Order: sequence, then C-alpha cells, then structure tokens
Amino acid sequence: MLGSPTFRLEPPRLRTGEDAETDRHATWFELYFDLVFAAAIVELSTALAEDTSAAGFARFAGIFLAISWAWTGFATYANRFDTDDLIYRLVKATAALAVAGIAVEIPKVMAGDGGTVGFAVGYAVVRLLLVSLYVRARRHVRDEGRPLIDIYIVVFTFTALLWLASILVPEPYRIVVWGVALAIDLATPPYAWRTLHGSPIVVSHITERFGTFFIVVLGLSVGAVVAAVAGLHLSVESSLIAVACFVIALCVWWIYFDLADTSVVGRGALGLVFLYSHFLVFPGVTAFSSGTKLAILHAGDAALEPGARWALAGGLATFALAMALLHLGAEWTTMRDRSFVGRLLLLAALITLAAAGGLVSPLAFVLLVAAAVLGQLLLEAFTFPTGAASVLQPPDPAAGSPA
Repeated sequence: MLGSPTFRLEPPRLRTGEDAETDRHATWFELYFDLVFAAAIVELSTALAEDTSAAGFARFAGIFLAISWAWTGFATYANRFDTDDLIYRLVKATAALAVAGIAVEIPKVMAGDGGTVGFAVGYAVVRLLLVSLYVRARRHVRDEGRPLIDIYIVVFTFTALLWLASILVPEPYRIVVWGVALAIDLATPPYAWRTLHGSPIVVSHITERFGTFFIVVLGLSVGAVVAAVAGLHLSVESSLIAVACFVIALCVWWIYFDLADTSVVGRGALGLVFLYSHFLVFPGVTAFSSGTKLAILHAGDAALEPGARWALAGGLATFALAMALLHLGAEWTTMRDRSFVGRLLLLAALITLAAAGGLVSPLAFVLLVAAAVLGQLLLEAFTFPTGAASVLQPPDPAAGSPA
C-alpha cells in the first residue's frame, strides 16, 4: 500500500473468499455514486409522468434497464475487487460524470426528440470505464477470478463498442443495436459466475448495495411527488390520495426490507435471481411515483386515464412479481408458500385494477390499490417465517407445533 490513507494505491484483489465469513459494508464513495444515478432516475420519472403512452412506457423500461445495468456493473465489480484506492475512485468519478451527462439527454430520448447520440456515447464511456477497472484487476488477480475477468473484458468491450457504433445507425434501428448490446451483456453473468469455484459474491455487501439503492429510488419517488404538488391547493380527494400513496410506499419498504427472503444470493449462480429481479423492482417503484403524481393532480376527474393507472398499479405489480421471483429462489420455500401465493395474487389484483380502474374515481382506485398492498403486508407479517409452517397445506398432527 503506497501513499497517504486517502490517496493510497492498493491493487485490486478477489474479495469473495476473504470476506465470506465476515460482514462487509458499502463505502461512502459507493453511496455518492448512487446519488449520481439518482439524477437519471429523476429524469425518467418526470418524463414518464409526462408521457404514459405505450411508446412512453417502452422507452422508460428500456432506458431504465440500461441505467440499472450500468449501476449493477459497478456494484458487482466493487463487490469482488474494490480496494477503494485512488485509481478506483478517479475512474468511478469519471463514470459518475458520464452518467450525469446521460441524465441530461434522458428527457429528449424519452420524448423521442433526439438525444440518442449523446446518450449512446455517454453510455459507451461508462461501460469502457468499467472495462478499464477489470483490465487493472487482471494485472493483479491470479488463478481464482481470472476467467471471470477475461470474460467480462471481452464481452463488455464488444458491447460498449456496439453502443458507440450505434451512432452511425439511423433511428429507429439505433435503438435495436442498444437492445442487442444489452441482451448480450445480460446473458453473460450466468456463465461468468460459474467460473468462480468458491462464493461468487460477498452476500452482505451486495444485499446492502441493492438495498441502499432501493432506498434511494423509493425516497426519490416520494420526493418527486412532493416536489410536483408543492404550492398547489390540494382538495380533500387529492390529500387522501397522497396519504394513501404514502401508506403504499411504506408497505413496499416494509415488504422489501423485513419480509423478502434474500437467501438466494448465497446460492451460487442462482444468486443472479436477486440481481435480475431488481430490474423489475427499481423501475416499478419509479413508475409508481409517476402514477402517484398523476393521481394527485387528477383527483377531481371522473376516472384516471389508463396511463396513470398502469403507472401506479402496474409499477406496483412489477414490484410484486419481483418479490415473488425472489421468494421462490429462497432455499426453503415452495410454490405453495402463503407469501409467494399472496404476491402472485397481489400481482393479478393490481393488473386487474390497472385494466378496469377506469370504472371508479381516482380516490377509489388508489384506496383499492392501497388495500391490496396493505393486505399483502399483513399476510406476510403474520405468516410464520420458516418454510413448512407457511405452506398452504394442513399441518401434520404428528409433527407437533413449531418451536
């Protein structure tokens, strides 16, 4: 280790083995990095509230996937190789600056009014900076971890160049190139993770990183609604909608942090269920905030427009689906577990409300959504937290009551 404590140089090393038996936490610099990505999420939320057409939802989902994948790339690199030294901080700070540049282009991309060249160049820069970290790690990491590094260097360099080359392709085919690049990236980890013979990830660190980012996204969702309605004269209906949506956000927090089983993270390559499920969690919560904003602003209408209903209830439905997938990946659960079945029923109820909610007033619609989410929270809270006792089947008298 060279230099002063803050400007030290410390070569990367594979940390999954050394941290397997101890808790490892996110660094302050990682939290700062999250807030830069938050700027992009704010722009996505605002743009979706302005355009809830099918095309608007499609652009929202695609861009959010790209942003989430860029964040995940740095989170998983840090999990395995981060030593938080000067070079790592400078590279990641440059990536943060590029992400800020991407955020500036998001409103134009979401509106279909240009911005795709700047977005593609910025995204390619972000991905190539991640590749540079893996190149540095390759110089110092031997044996275990080296095959994973080699895979990521080759694949991520290729897909970053695809993003860069897309600026030569006319729209709308440019977006197709982005989709191909993302598909290749997302298909790579299941193979790469299997090259690590020990633990493929530091569980304590990765669950904290995703949990922290979830808090950032959820907090932004509440903050964006407050900012949108600040200074407006709220009617009784709009005030009740705001309170109901706050209760929904609290229930979502409660389910995620207290009742979601994250044991799948420690199950080798199956831990990717945890990572990929968050590509539903993050945009789902963000879409919910856009729908909340629209519901408050249109509280006096006879009914909410379809786009607002799908943003609010559909966003929560994607969260419910992600929680069901996460729960099913746990070591002890079955498909008859009450929490799992409840999440699927919540998913179905929310989709039904989004589709048929035009028959009721905005306040009634939001109250129905709140009742469904609160009901799921209560179901899970009063479900015994170990597998057999929570399964939908009659108890075995011979087994006795659980301790």
